[in-house]
Amino acid sequence: MPERNYRFEIHGTAGNGQTWKTNGTVTDGDNDFMAVVDDAMRLSFNQLTDGKAVYGKPGVGCVGPYELQRVVIEKY
Repeated sequence: MPERNYRFEIHGTAGNGQTWKTNGTVTDGDNDFMAVVDDAMRLSFNQLTDGKAVYGKPGVGCVGPYELQRVVIEKY
């Protein structure tokens, strides 16, 4: 089966009330959708902790605990 490409967008809040959003793309080469979810969550967490997420209040720190508000994963 050919590779499938997915876009993800994840929204959440941080321990201090800060809002954040991450997004990106992942590829499913093994026909394993759970691997797509795992990859999207890993990439999202990396963006968040590397300061590369889109923050609702720029310049305000973003510390855990992190809570998910919305997760969208769609095939394109």
